[in-house]
Amino acid sequence: MRATLAVTLAILGSLPPAAARAEPATACHCFTSRTFDPRQPTAADPYILATARSSVLSAAFSVPKAGLVQEVMSGAQPDDLWIAYWAGTRTGRDPGDLMAAKGRKGSWPLVFEEGGAARLSAPFRTILARGGNTAELAGVAVDEVLATRLAADPAVLAALRKAGASSPEAILSTLLAPRLRVPSTAVLARFQSGKVSWGMLLEEAGMKPKEIDAVVRKSMR
Repeated sequence: MRATLAVTLAILGSLPPAAARAEPATACHCFTSRTFDPRQPTAADPYILATARSSVLSAAFSVPKAGLVQEVMSGAQPDDLWIAYWAGTRTGRDPGDLMAAKGRKGSWPLVFEEGGAARLSAPFRTILARGGNTAELAGVAVDEVLATRLAADPAVLAALRKAGASSPEAILSTLLAPRLRVPSTAVLARFQSGKVSWGMLLEEAGMKPKEIDAVVRKSMR
C-alpha cells in the first residue's frame, strides 16, 4: 500500500496544477513531498492543502494538530472533523460523539435530527434541510472561521466558493492574499489558470510549507 501511495503521489507531481487539483489527495496526511521543489512544482500541493486545513481547524478550536492528523490517518474525513468541531462548540455536544453519531447514522442531516440544529447558523441549517453534502456543510464551518478568526470578507469568501474553491483552497487563498498583496480571488484564479501550483504561490509569498502552521496561529485573532 505504501508503494501504491508513493506511485500515486509521484504521478501527481508530474501533472500540471489543474490536473493535480482533481485528485482527492488532500484527505491523506501520508505525504512523500512536504517541501517545495521547483523541479516538481505540484508535488507538495497535497501536503500544503492538507496542512493548511488542519492548522486552521487546530488553531480555531484549540485542538492538538497531531491528534487531528492521527484521526485522518485512522480514516476520519477532514470535512467531517470540521463539522464535528464547529457544530460541537455551538450545540454543546462533544465532537467525538458527533463523529460517532455520523458513523452510526451515515449522514449529518440524520445526526442533527437528534436536536441542536437550532443553534447552528442559518446557512448550515438550509443545507441540512435540503440534504446537502458534507463538503457543503464543512464549507459553511470553514468560511465562518475564516471570517471571524482570519478577518476574511464574507463576500469575498462567497466569491471564492462561486469560483469553485474547495475548503483547503479557500483557506490557502485567504492566507496568501495579504502576503502576495492581491485579493484572495486573484490567488485562486492564478492557481486555476494552471500556470502555477500552490507550492509556487507559497514560494512567491516567502513561505515554506513547514511554516504554514505558525503563520496560521500568528494570523488568528
